[in-house]
Amino acid sequence: MTDQERAAEFIIFAINQANEAQAFGFTRNECCRNLKIAIHQYWQNKILGHHGQAHKARIPRSKAALNKPDSECVVEHVMPQMEIVNRLMDMRPLTKAGVIELLTNCLKVMVVTHEEHARLNSTGLRSTMPPDWNGKDVFDRYAAIGIEIVPTQNAQ
Repeated sequence: MTDQERAAEFIIFAINQANEAQAFGFTRNECCRNLKIAIHQYWQNKILGHHGQAHKARIPRSKAALNKPDSECVVEHVMPQMEIVNRLMDMRPLTKAGVIELLTNCLKVMVVTHEEHARLNSTGLRSTMPPDWNGKDVFDRYAAIGIEIVPTQNAQ
């Protein structure tokens, strides 16, 4: 079994727990805390090797963040984590292959400047994709507010 398959199994376990908690009456946000931790630990950390703030040097950067010191930047999920969580929670059928495909395509992180991060927050795109999002390009949220991506980088 590959590392991705093992990580997907842990994440599926967390999805099933979250779905049970939601059926019991917890809000989606409350019941998905463990799922968010599982995604962060098993996929972002173990599969991507991007542990967040401690590994900023290895994480792709926006054009504006390229020459900025780490203290002026923040690690940001390209597609908001709650969008990914919602897709996982609603996935039917819930399969390892489906989880791996979704996380491979959607879970990417970038280093952006504090100003770019503030723009995401002020435009209402902090935790959601644009209303006219095509459902495919995970960078649409950045394009909507003018965050430029360095073309030779592929965010992980």
